Amino acid sequence: MKSRLLACTVLLVLFAAPAFANSISLSFTNRGILSGSLSSGLVSTAQDLAFFGVVIEPGPFATLNFGLGSFTGSLLHGGSFTGGNFELDNNGSALFVTAFSGTWNRVSNGRYDLVGHFSAVVDGIRYTGVTRQLFRLNFDDDRICLSGLKGTTRISAMAVPEPSTLTLLGTGLAGLMGALHRKMRVAAARA
Repeated sequence: MKSRLLACTVLLVLFAAPAFANSISLSFTNRGILSGSLSSGLVSTAQDLAFFGVVIEPGPFATLNFGLGSFTGSLLHGGSFTGGNFELDNNGSALFVTAFSGTWNRVSNGRYDLVGHFSAVVDGIRYTGVTRQLFRLNFDDDRICLSGLKGTTRISAMAVPEPSTLTLLGTGLAGLMGALHRKMRVAAARA
């Protein structure tokens, strides 16, 4: 009985593992403001693309666009935002676009920290990520001036399992549960 259970487990791992093994981790930094505003969205230079922490594209490789969407709270003291957008763009071609939400916090006099989260499924790949942007905010002449933008973004990508793989996984788990149930019933009958 143990050998059958072990064989089922090994087969389950062999068939289901490829669906979950295709995970990658990318990160990049950004610095400065190319254009935009808090209400319309900001554009910054994305640079130093890294794959599992190793820089594979040094220097600028794209532009990062992000908008806050609906903001609740106070720009001066902090708050949260939802319904924003997060886009990575290379020469007019969008590499990645998704919804964006998060928090905005005051960390010191004039310095702020924005932490945003995003996720999307594109072409069978699930992307999840977080960006952290540090910047200065000045309130001059009833205008908001944002400067010194510097941030980091981490993106994880994982293949979404195909329905047949999920069916196989479910069937394997049901078989394991049946074998365990039968083993417990036999053990209870002997006692």
